Amino acid sequence: MTPSLADLHTEMLNASARMPYSAMRRLWSMGADRRFTARLRGAGDLGVTAVDVEGSTWAPGTRERRLLVGVRCNGDLIDMVALSSTRRDEWALRTGLGWALGMDQIERAHAALASDHRHVKLRLHATPFDWMAAAGDGVCVLDWCAASLAELRMLGGRATLEVAPGAREGLENLLVYGGLPRVSERADGMGIAA
Repeated sequence: MTPSLADLHTEMLNASARMPYSAMRRLWSMGADRRFTARLRGAGDLGVTAVDVEGSTWAPGTRERRLLVGVRCNGDLIDMVALSSTRRDEWALRTGLGWALGMDQIERAHAALASDHRHVKLRLHATPFDWMAAAGDGVCVLDWCAASLAELRMLGGRATLEVAPGAREGLENLLVYGGLPRVSERADGMGIAA
């Protein structure tokens, strides 16, 4: 059963309150930016809880403890992603509505493109851990669904999506459709996990 937004907010706050300092230290040892993750935790957008994962979604449960990160759109908590600390490329969504971490940066890119004729760059990270290591600079697509692909396509040709070396061709193949943004490679750990 999908929780209401109020229930989702309560679940996230409870998970944040349960997060021990040892979990923060472990997250930092994995490369997460200290200030950024401290800000996430202070905002109630970082926590731990026991979950039962079924496919690409999760529910409160008892099977395994996972790190939770709040997924926001226009400032509103719309989802929570449960991350596996042992498998960096494995995660599950609570509601399925939050297709990306950093959705606000996509909105800012659209606004910049609409307000003038300049070119914009947007970093894409392969995993939520990469996104946290970059202090939330850029986007981590959590669900390569029709909505996420459409959002990225709508950026158009004046946008460049920066990805890790080796990820360019895969992303271009996902985006094949009219008006796709350019894709460039950078060497600092960004990429896609499809």
